[in-house]
Amino acid sequence: MKGKRKLHVILTAILSLSFLLYGCSSDQAGGGGASGEAGSSKSGKSESVFKIAMGNNPKIIGYPAEVTNNGPLPYLDPVVQALARFDEKGNLVPWLAESWETDAKGKTITFKLRKGVKYSDNTDFDAESVKWNIEKYIENKRSETNNIQSMDVVDPGTIRLTLKEWNSSTLQAVGYFVRYISPTAFKAHDKEWAYKNPVGTGPYLLDKWQVNVSVSYKKNPAYWELGKPKTDRIEMLIIEDAQTAASALKAGEVDEIQASNIDIAKELIDSKKFDVVLHKNGVGAVGVGIVPDSRTKGSPFADVRVRQAMSYAIDEKAIAETFGKGYYVTTNQWGAPDAVTYNRDVAGYPYNPQKAKQLLAEAGYPNGFKTKLFSGASTKDPFTAVQSYLAAVGINAELVVVDEAKVQDLYFNTWEGGLMGHFHSVQPDLGLYMYRHLDPNGAFYAKGIDHPEDVLQLLKENQQAPSDQVKKDTSMQIQKLVYDKYDIFGKPLYIPMGIFIKQKYVKDDGFGLTHLSYWTPGDVRLEK
Repeated sequence: MKGKRKLHVILTAILSLSFLLYGCSSDQAGGGGASGEAGSSKSGKSESVFKIAMGNNPKIIGYPAEVTNNGPLPYLDPVVQALARFDEKGNLVPWLAESWETDAKGKTITFKLRKGVKYSDNTDFDAESVKWNIEKYIENKRSETNNIQSMDVVDPGTIRLTLKEWNSSTLQAVGYFVRYISPTAFKAHDKEWAYKNPVGTGPYLLDKWQVNVSVSYKKNPAYWELGKPKTDRIEMLIIEDAQTAASALKAGEVDEIQASNIDIAKELIDSKKFDVVLHKNGVGAVGVGIVPDSRTKGSPFADVRVRQAMSYAIDEKAIAETFGKGYYVTTNQWGAPDAVTYNRDVAGYPYNPQKAKQLLAEAGYPNGFKTKLFSGASTKDPFTAVQSYLAAVGINAELVVVDEAKVQDLYFNTWEGGLMGHFHSVQPDLGLYMYRHLDPNGAFYAKGIDHPEDVLQLLKENQQAPSDQVKKDTSMQIQKLVYDKYDIFGKPLYIPMGIFIKQKYVKDDGFGLTHLSYWTPGDVRLEK
């Protein structure tokens, strides 16, 4: 009942807003111009309105330089854009940039910008504005831009970045994760104003942000892609309760949801009343595994045979099926099977308890040993299953459930010679994301795992790759070494799919096709 009351309040607020907008007009924050009538156009025809329920609650939607996680990105996509985006395989493709050239020897990346693009305040999207936006990221000490030595505006349509050292990962870091807003609008106000007033190059303008309730958008009449956007308005409703969002979908009060609860999602999918998109390539998702502490003195996991035994002991497919009900992807390496850097030659460690016992005996543990398995609250159930699998081969792991602060502490230190969850960003650029763990001074897990020289050398070659083919080849070799030879990260368990459930008339919204947090608001249309 509490969820239904919350839904009623939300929908009442939105309905009230609709009547208010119907009777009057208002200036769009940051973009200028009069608001159109909600529910009807000036010609008297009904407006098309795409409504999606979102489970997260943004704090910033207009100043990307301070958006430091993926959660708010869907709220930015209608208004602000990047130089590049991902395709369905995780390849980087042009967007606001028409093309780019990389020079590994000269340590430069040169972007050719799309012509004729303007910000919604009618100022030019050009090289000077790109430089200004990147400078804001640098001022905020963002990791995406920390490798930039200098920037040169070659001409209004060309900007050249000179890097401190050649790193092929910088192309993705800058190309995808830096989003662009109007410097003119920002300078006319201040940062606090910008937080709530996005002025970008996207297909929509911010219409109204009701904090904790909804964010709504209207068409950008000067959008640079002809024929877009295809829908008059977008309303992103903030509904954090999964059951409330599902009820809104079933009642036809929203057109789409991202399902955060597997049981609720399965009920909706099994009804066959809705279309479903499963985000399978893993880009932007967080993979879950079990990583052994191979560095702490006296840890049995310092022996690669014990790490391999641990991996053979766990049936990851059964765990994924039990807890994911068919909506967890299993993998034997860093990436998902649909990712561009997935190496099909990696053998991994398919469930084989007899092989696990054999390896333990060879390593000097014929009777097994005792250890600890650290878990946060969210992974307690699947890690309890892991505990049972390990016990069956003689690895008796005490399950230690800790709070989030302790989980963070374990990331940056060691985990007492035992086991803990391995949580990693399933991105195809291994030189950027895997390096954060494998570098001896890395941000995550670095103090508790081995750092083999041949792996570090390959990572360096990957980062310094002069071409996409060299980068791909070294990525394949890295996964083979990290998993098959050294088993550094232990046992990958599953990658939760993003589950997007929508009314059958919703087309081309783009959710779940590329990066988990990216969609195509300019393409979405309603075929009612």
